[in-house]
Amino acid sequence: MIRETKGLVRKRMEEGCIAVEMELAGVQSVCDFYNLKLYAFFETGDILDTNGYEAKGLNNANHSLNKLYIALETATYI
Repeated sequence: MIRETKGLVRKRMEEGCIAVEMELAGVQSVCDFYNLKLYAFFETGDILDTNGYEAKGLNNANHSLNKLYIALETATYI
């Protein structure tokens, strides 16, 4: 199980990391294997460097279709 501890979060922040991606790595591996190009569109999600975690309103903040529309519009220029 992956677990973000205070020590690991602090270490990654000291290294300059501003975000952690966990799902796309597997998709990228498949694309590399089959020699396919992958164009990823990232959005922010959970904030883990605070003392508390408030999930209220998170669904509206992270899962609106507006972000999909932005990704599709961006993809037309690639």
